Amino acid sequence: MRSERTGWRHAAFRWVVIDGNRLIVAGALLGAILLVLGALLAVNLFPREPGEPLYLLISAFLGGNLTLITVVIAINQLVFSRELGSPGSLEQRTRNAVEYRDQVQEVMDQAVSPVMPGSFLLVLHENLGKRAQALRETITDPAGDEFSAAVDELVGALREDVRTVTTALDTAGADEQIFGAIAATLGTTQAEQLYDLSRVEIEYDDRLSDDQRDLFASIREHLLHIDVARKYFRTVYITKELSFLSRVLLIVGLPAQFFLAATLAVYDLAAIEALAPLTIVGATLVAMVACFAPLSILASFVLRLSWVAQRNATVMPFAASEKDYTLFSSEE
Repeated sequence: MRSERTGWRHAAFRWVVIDGNRLIVAGALLGAILLVLGALLAVNLFPREPGEPLYLLISAFLGGNLTLITVVIAINQLVFSRELGSPGSLEQRTRNAVEYRDQVQEVMDQAVSPVMPGSFLLVLHENLGKRAQALRETITDPAGDEFSAAVDELVGALREDVRTVTTALDTAGADEQIFGAIAATLGTTQAEQLYDLSRVEIEYDDRLSDDQRDLFASIREHLLHIDVARKYFRTVYITKELSFLSRVLLIVGLPAQFFLAATLAVYDLAAIEALAPLTIVGATLVAMVACFAPLSILASFVLRLSWVAQRNATVMPFAASEKDYTLFSSEE
């Protein structure tokens, strides 16, 4: 029973933070707020007629949301400014990307590497799995001695990681969206794998054949390429996500602000008292939902952006524990 609750909590957390469509998540947040307001109304803790406290609350939201929209768009412009540059700097960035792509093609089993992020990572992981399997085949008896057991354990960890990533990419659709490629690799630990690879290579250096040394070097190159690809795709994703956030925030925020301003404009009119109580309560509920709409949009996007940034903050070959930055012990 406890494991079922833990699994449900993990699935809910992953949907809200990672997998769920950001607009649907924002809608769910607004729906939860509407339910809370409805519950307050049912127990007579929600105002049923215009009053000064409600007027001041909507006024505060009107000014706060305006500041929120302005700040988010300003931050977005700062992020976009990194994409601007002179022809020389832009050419250098393009050449660096081409050089990286050429380096990856040198270790791949195909002449041309894919251009879509998901397919690119999928091919890299498939090639890594083949190198790991080739390394295992050089061990005739995995349980024979410490060296064979160490290599078999290393290969097992590599292949398990490859299996997890390739399954996630195949399930989500490798070319569906750039976040699918990032989400599939959030649980991978290239730094630890690189450490285990170096440890086995150093401890059993005198036992390694030339073919095994070549496989160790190839696996190391694949791990480095995967880590670079993840971080580059993360940069592209954050830029695209912030631009989409700004657009959605304007599309939702401006009508919400107009509605709040109109609500305040008619709140003090004597004619409002002639409206039916049910109409006043309904308009007030809609106004309260409009108050939280920009904040819900921002929260849904920031949850995923911050999670991606947290899980990709370190740079190989260093790693950082996530123990102090998890909300639930079972979320991994």
